[in-house]
Amino acid sequence: PTMPASMRKFGGQMGGALPASVKKQIAKAIGAPLSVLGYITNRAVFDDKNARAALKGTGIKCPEFREYAKHLWSYWEQFLDIHYEPSAELIAKVKGKVILVTGASSGIGFTTAKNLAIAGARVILVARTESNLIETQEIISRAGGESYVYPCDLIDMKAIDAMAAKVLRDFGHVDILINNAGRSIRRAVMESFDRFHDFERTMELNYYGAVRLIMALLPTMTARKNGHIINISSIGVLANAARFSAYVASKAALDAFTRCLSAEVKGSNIRTTVIYMPLVRTPMIAPTKIYSYVPTWSPDDAADTVIKAILDEPKSIATTLGTAAAVSYAIWPKVNDYILSKGFQLFPSSTAARGSKDKDSKADKPTLEQVVFANVFKGEHW
Repeated sequence: PTMPASMRKFGGQMGGALPASVKKQIAKAIGAPLSVLGYITNRAVFDDKNARAALKGTGIKCPEFREYAKHLWSYWEQFLDIHYEPSAELIAKVKGKVILVTGASSGIGFTTAKNLAIAGARVILVARTESNLIETQEIISRAGGESYVYPCDLIDMKAIDAMAAKVLRDFGHVDILINNAGRSIRRAVMESFDRFHDFERTMELNYYGAVRLIMALLPTMTARKNGHIINISSIGVLANAARFSAYVASKAALDAFTRCLSAEVKGSNIRTTVIYMPLVRTPMIAPTKIYSYVPTWSPDDAADTVIKAILDEPKSIATTLGTAAAVSYAIWPKVNDYILSKGFQLFPSSTAARGSKDKDSKADKPTLEQVVFANVFKGEHW
């Protein structure tokens, strides 16, 4: 569609009529030059008439662009958007270091592993599916990084022991361990009476698997009197996210383990960091369709936070909302419960959690009230 001439001229006219200082302030506030306001009603039109003509008579129909746009974006992020400019500080910190990243074939783990490898680290890629890790390794190689594939099912304790032993034989030690692999389940306790296995499997991967790997690598770190363990936790641990009791409990267990371990290994110059990640747009949250409409971090945001942990070596990293949630629960627990209860009521369970086979996507689209609530509490799991 053709945009009205008045709208096309709007940005330029507005920009020309205002003092430079005012234009600068407005541009800073909206995060973009004033000239973009003239394109505020622009619509992109995707014409698939040639594809439809080619497919005529085959029974194959072209999907709506909104149905496959996310797949195009995912492909862009994973295979084409591989450029990264590491800081001089990061290069100095990780060049030649052996860094092991679990869950390295997608999401946070993939982006973190790629960026660290580009910065000069020797990155060990760990995940369950070898073919996905090989794909990740090829991408990292194209970006100029060095990485190594070590497939492992991180709920199999013996497999973890074998993988860790092979890593130590091949490299002698691990400088930085990033426990990123995780499993999330969004289901209320009242909907979980016949699903105790949800609690078992989240604990197996998120807690037992991470602890087993730490214990396999810790003796070498202790002997060398050097090492850094970074555990990816969740904002839900600080905010007590409803519907995530299985997931949050497993992450809270790892959090408590890390805090206890930290004091024990301090004398051996081993640092620990827990990162309370907010909601990140990764394959892990993809099944919850309503998350397509709420604010989330990108894998790049999350990877930057992991890199900050490597550079600064803090005890923990949390968002402002996560910290506020923890403080509010300590000081005003009933207020905290009230807010979370409102969110629990406002955001419905998935059709699968309710035991329904109805896949009507309309139920997954948020109301204005849900959008406002999600934006006020950015990054929280609902």
